[in-house]
Amino acid sequence: MPGYHCNWFTRMFWLHWFELDHVYLHPSRRNYLEHAFSPVKAFNGRNHFVIPYLVQIPYYVWIGKRQSAQPLTDSSKQSGWTRLPYNPAKPEHTQFSTYIYGFTWEDPQADIAALDLQSGDNIMVITSAGDNALAYAAHTNGLTIHCVDMNPCQNHLLELKLAALSTLDYSQFWSMFGVGRLPNFKKVLDTELSAELSLPAYQYWRSHLDTFTSNTSNSLLTSLMSLGRHNLYTTGYSGLALRCLAVVTKLLGVSKDLKQISGASSLTDQIKIWCSRVSHNLLSSTSIHILDNPLAIWRLMGVPSNQLKMLHDEGSMSQYVRDTLDPVFLSTHISSNNYFYRMLICQQYSQTCCPDYLTKPAFGKLQEIARNTQDTTFNIHTATIVDTLQKMKPGELSKAVIMDHMDWCTPDEADAEIDALKTALKQGGFVLWRSAARIPWYVANFKASGFKVEAISVRQPNTQTALDRVNMYASFYKATKP
Repeated sequence: MPGYHCNWFTRMFWLHWFELDHVYLHPSRRNYLEHAFSPVKAFNGRNHFVIPYLVQIPYYVWIGKRQSAQPLTDSSKQSGWTRLPYNPAKPEHTQFSTYIYGFTWEDPQADIAALDLQSGDNIMVITSAGDNALAYAAHTNGLTIHCVDMNPCQNHLLELKLAALSTLDYSQFWSMFGVGRLPNFKKVLDTELSAELSLPAYQYWRSHLDTFTSNTSNSLLTSLMSLGRHNLYTTGYSGLALRCLAVVTKLLGVSKDLKQISGASSLTDQIKIWCSRVSHNLLSSTSIHILDNPLAIWRLMGVPSNQLKMLHDEGSMSQYVRDTLDPVFLSTHISSNNYFYRMLICQQYSQTCCPDYLTKPAFGKLQEIARNTQDTTFNIHTATIVDTLQKMKPGELSKAVIMDHMDWCTPDEADAEIDALKTALKQGGFVLWRSAARIPWYVANFKASGFKVEAISVRQPNTQTALDRVNMYASFYKATKP
């Protein structure tokens, strides 16, 4: 478990400190517990009661059961979902200490239109924050959805949403994921959600209680800089991006104007504010220079160097940003129908502008799914896409949605993934993806592997029409296995 071990100094210090009082805390005690019994829930913490944050006494709470009581599989099976086992010590998992995306940044409306979902479909998606997987489940009954992410924290976030759907009422659920705050999160986690969470997910959220507890400050610095984490959506890498955006828009003098856009009663009013007061400031050379920095764009937006190169191969960052933002603010009404950009401005949702899974009708349907296994089921894989696909039976998969993942790959990685997709997909099955490039280099790799590739939509330079409500990607593709 992450956080299980103390460093050598603190381990030796506390070991000998308690020995003075004839309390023996050798690590072998817990090792034997976990050898003799199977863990059900565990929490590894630090006690700050003596001198807060200076003296941190390590402790753990551990609940286990007899090995004979174990099911045949060691996966974590809940009512409507299964968290498949994984080794948290593997390097591909330990590189992540939090989630990159606290919300999903792809438009599920466009996905659903292209997917043509049917009852009985077996689909694979990249977890991200889980929003789109939940949108698919709310749209069509009888799906098997494989949610795959190499980052354990992304799957912890999806698990939390499923556990909350299973146990909480709508007002609590809205507080957690609409507003992003729940003051009594610790109590709710321990008394209601914990029984529905896998051991690593519970451990993660028990160590991150401040994610949902308000931590706002009245200090002048916090008011001016808005850098304090104060809800779910200001945590993680995407949360850092939101907080930095708040700073940049204040420095550029457009913060109040963007707030007005987020509440504009009509598209006409929105366009007037965007064109006259926001566009020329927000798309200034200073902003573009910040975004064109590889480190900044990775940390703030999760854009890797491979993807940035694809963008530059077809144009400039300035052109790309303008082609992204102008069509959004000129053709989509932010306050009523674009929860993506309203989130960037307001750092929370409204009940009239939110992801599908947060609406009352979807909540009722998803709650039924989370509570039983007879309809749609979620299988949560903490693994690479290739590893997950290789464990499937040939032809098991109907459809796959891999977002912009292929932009991140090297040619060898792309070929390995395309081969795995070809084996796992049934005849006539297909994969959807988005790209920062209008013509991604790996289209040729799909074609060489026998896929029929078609562009669903491609964004042209200087366009005024958004591809979807996000419009962040230059293209949307479909590759079908013949």
